[in-house]
Amino acid sequence: MNMIIETVEGEPDGLRSGAWRFSAPALAPGRMISAADDTRWLTRWSVARSHDRILGAVTSRTPRSERFINNAYDLGGHADLLGGVVPDDPRRWVFVGSSGELAAGALISAELPPGEAAELSAALVAEAFGQAEDAGNYPVALFVRDREVDSFAAGLAGRATVRSLATTAELHLTGSDEEEHTAALPSSQRARCRRDRRKFAELGHLADCVPAEDVITEAAPLVCAVKRKYGAADHPRLCEYRLRQWARALGPNTCRASIVRDTDGELLAVSFFAIQDTVLESYEIGLVDEMPGREYSYLQAMIHGPVQYALKHGCRSVDLGLDSPTVKERRGAAIGTAWAISPA
Repeated sequence: MNMIIETVEGEPDGLRSGAWRFSAPALAPGRMISAADDTRWLTRWSVARSHDRILGAVTSRTPRSERFINNAYDLGGHADLLGGVVPDDPRRWVFVGSSGELAAGALISAELPPGEAAELSAALVAEAFGQAEDAGNYPVALFVRDREVDSFAAGLAGRATVRSLATTAELHLTGSDEEEHTAALPSSQRARCRRDRRKFAELGHLADCVPAEDVITEAAPLVCAVKRKYGAADHPRLCEYRLRQWARALGPNTCRASIVRDTDGELLAVSFFAIQDTVLESYEIGLVDEMPGREYSYLQAMIHGPVQYALKHGCRSVDLGLDSPTVKERRGAAIGTAWAISPA
């Protein structure tokens, strides 16, 4: 393939046009461009071009502050997993392919055949990792999806450390409504989904999907409560800011919330999601700590409410996010892996 790879700090020309191949909704061009506008990060792009036509791009994002607060991207906490000596100063960390939303990958022109696409992805990764290392920094790719792990590892030419970081879950949708979709599931999964809906109905709670911005302030403490259960520190104001940035980046007509309220109107459970083409992508989940029927409110907000909405709006799959694989697989999701890739 006759091409050149260059590094730029501004948005690459041509990135907003054409058709692109990417491995997770969070890696769509608009999302990557929006993430690059976050002034807390220095973002560079490794860009491949042929005859002035852009073929692919991968980001390199570095925290600007030595006071870095982001549990998922705290390399100090991942040091044992990564197998290397992680610098103490976050300003020397370089996140290759990152969107800042628990996904990493390359943007590759959809016009390229699969073999050339994989080669180009590896070349872009090699360029991004090489530049970071030449500058004395520590590059890493976190939350790389299954379909890109081989090309990312190939970019390190046999010296990659590849470790499992989290599970992913994708629910493929069948039929035109939830009953048709459920009927197509294997018997055990079908029975479980119907039991979920029956148990939720017995609680007498109210379920709905509403514009995300309508419930962000109310939902932020519930999102923080879930994170706290898993040992991740968050603050409602920071959570609210992050949710508003997400909704602003994607647009009010794209971002929704699947909610559960009791008969007094109190918010009990919430799942934020966005539609990207024909994929409904889960973002954050919130839930009160203790209540009767907590499990079924959680399942309604996280799975059944989004599935209903997705089918009504022409989606063909639901990205259920990271972890909790057993719950998701038992309701029809295909489980994969999100990987961490670093130099050996």
